[in-house]
Amino acid sequence: MAHPDVLRPPVPAAPAARPPRPAATTIAFAVIVVVALAYRTGLVVVDIPPANSDEATAGLAALHIGQGRHWPVFFYGQHYMGTLHSYLAAPAVQFFGTQWWALRIPALAVYVVFLVLVFHLTKRLYTPWFAVFVAGLLAFGSDRVVKNQIIGAGGYSEIAAATAAVMLVAVVLAMRRATAKPLGYLLWGGLAGFIAWTHWLGLPYVAVSAALLAVLTRRELRVRAAALAAVGFLAGCAPLLWHFVFSGRNPLAVLLSVSGAEQPASWPDRIHGAVVLGLPLGSGLCAPGDCRPWQLWWGPAYLVLLGVAVLLSVHAARRAEGVRRARAAGRTALAAGGALTLAAYLVSSSAATTPIESARYLHYGLLSLPAVLWPAWRCATTLVRRGSRPAAGRSGTRVLAAGGLALLVAFTANAAVASGQLVAHRDVYARKAADERTLVAYLRDRGLHHVYSEYWTCNRLNYVTAEDVRCAVLGDDLRPGHDRYLPYRAAVGRADRVAYVLPAGGPADDRLARFADSSAHPVTVEQVAGYRVYEFAGRVDPT
Repeated sequence: MAHPDVLRPPVPAAPAARPPRPAATTIAFAVIVVVALAYRTGLVVVDIPPANSDEATAGLAALHIGQGRHWPVFFYGQHYMGTLHSYLAAPAVQFFGTQWWALRIPALAVYVVFLVLVFHLTKRLYTPWFAVFVAGLLAFGSDRVVKNQIIGAGGYSEIAAATAAVMLVAVVLAMRRATAKPLGYLLWGGLAGFIAWTHWLGLPYVAVSAALLAVLTRRELRVRAAALAAVGFLAGCAPLLWHFVFSGRNPLAVLLSVSGAEQPASWPDRIHGAVVLGLPLGSGLCAPGDCRPWQLWWGPAYLVLLGVAVLLSVHAARRAEGVRRARAAGRTALAAGGALTLAAYLVSSSAATTPIESARYLHYGLLSLPAVLWPAWRCATTLVRRGSRPAAGRSGTRVLAAGGLALLVAFTANAAVASGQLVAHRDVYARKAADERTLVAYLRDRGLHHVYSEYWTCNRLNYVTAEDVRCAVLGDDLRPGHDRYLPYRAAVGRADRVAYVLPAGGPADDRLARFADSSAHPVTVEQVAGYRVYEFAGRVDPT
């Protein structure tokens, strides 16, 4: 007799489970990342933004690291801003040579990391589609924003990513405090220490994320977790500690000298430079080096929206419990980070004395853009959801919602116009790059390997020629200037044949021209790519 199982019909195999489809927001964000990276890569290819001497200093450090000559903790000539970017760029510089785009490869990669981190942070604290909107805004950018993100000068692109990471880790720990892993505190401490080493302007976000953890996880925060955070911090800032211990320098004195807090500047000038000019520039709403009057509306609007964001999040945190309370507290911390960043800039006299160039110090405030725009987004989405439904007794709400929608549209349009103005300057930037190549070719053809020039020219020549040309800095009075790497001055000082390469029509050029007219030394003068190149017969002292 057959076994009963033989008589049973075969059971059809269960269909293989399909992997879940990615959400629409994830697809939209992936498209934004591709577009943003392509946009910035295209800018780099066409020499936008132009290179500068600070970027060249990072490039020289990368060149020396790749050659095994030096292992700098900070960029040459200063005692702040860690050199991680140079270490990341060293392989590319060694492989591709001293090209500007080789120096910018790590910055492009770190920008993508920043965008991913901001998306996930915004998604956790707010809503997925708002996170997509914010990522879309950050995909493009004005001259000031793009400079910070892709110029290979170090300190900005990697710290923007680190501040986003330190906030995201803190938010995740706060939301999952019952199941939080102690290693999360080690990661948070490592990121905080890295920020302290690399750029102190990221410390406001370290402070607010630490406050978030202290308030929300104090019951779960055991000695082990606190110790891991401390160990991570010490590991992250180990190069900083090593430098200050062995150099004997006072970190506080260095911080004050960098911030300019000791320099006099009136508070009205500081407020105008930081709020009226700095916030539109730092948020990417202005053309290269120029904020028009119609673009200055964002400064006051930013302060109002930031205040509203803080009030809304604090109110929500008081009423909520559990994960919702942690989310509201995270929103408060994000807004507070932006407020502290602005306050730190206000303390600096740079806000008053050099507001256009120094607006880069507000770059990290972009991380708080979701907190600032969230009130307007809530108003706008309320209007969209209600559509044409009757709103009896709700006219005030509708007006407020329409105002939020108008603000978002205005901000987005303004940012798009600023991005277009950056691309419109392509010819200006291309001319600068062509002039640099012309000058380098002239120096090489003439066999000039040792020159004097001004600060914004010298290290560019040192880097782009891979030190085939050694340049020492002169001030406007033709006296020794700010040499970031002192061996160059010594090399030029020992050389038998030296040329002076000065921007035509500048103060140093005018002074040297008067000296040449009155000097008994024969001199040849050539006009090359916006410079005047003086070559005296023998060594001279024009001071």
